Amino acid sequence: MKREPKNLIKLSFIAGIGLSLAACNHTAATSPAPSEKIMRNEVKMVRLPFRIAAEDDETDTPSSYTLNGISLFLRSVNAGHADVIMLDSSDVASERIDAIIDHIKTAGLLYAGTSALGVKPADGEITLYVERHIVVPPNCGTWSVETTGNDVNNASAHHGCSTIANLGLMIANPRDLIAGQNSGNSTAAAVGALYSPSTTPSGPTMTLSLDGLADLPAPSGGGDKK
Repeated sequence: MKREPKNLIKLSFIAGIGLSLAACNHTAATSPAPSEKIMRNEVKMVRLPFRIAAEDDETDTPSSYTLNGISLFLRSVNAGHADVIMLDSSDVASERIDAIIDHIKTAGLLYAGTSALGVKPADGEITLYVERHIVVPPNCGTWSVETTGNDVNNASAHHGCSTIANLGLMIANPRDLIAGQNSGNSTAAAVGALYSPSTTPSGPTMTLSLDGLADLPAPSGGGDKK
């Protein structure tokens, strides 16, 4: 009968122990168990289209009817500072595009340029898009049972879920959750301003002097009452 070498038996035994320990391994106690879904805010981008028809008289100047229609659409979707406006056109004069851009900027909205974003507009027509980012908070009420062992007492994935959801709902511009403004240096600039305040601007000054006050007579009507 063939005998296995002793060293080979030892190596097999050690390898078996290693596999057993690996099967029972968990992440750090401060992290959720591997089987749990970490709760995060989800940011989605949507584009709301509006068709701007060519003028009936075939001119390039937008009529009041056209401009009022644009304003009505922007109000209906509550277009605001966090939205981005873009245009997609086909065979439209630049003068017409510029007039509509001026109308958008006058409304205080951010214009981001022209781009082919959807179905190609018909000749002479323009499609206006309101690009918007929205936050979908995590469902903090879903308390699924962990399917694996939790011998090291990992923190639940729901730990801090309500705080994360509230922060997502409070942010003024959900786009900032993807990429901060000014290349992500806004926070650094704000903190730096606290520790390095700007110098006080110079202006008119007034100097007070106490010289001669000792020679003034004492006020009358005073004295101790007995």
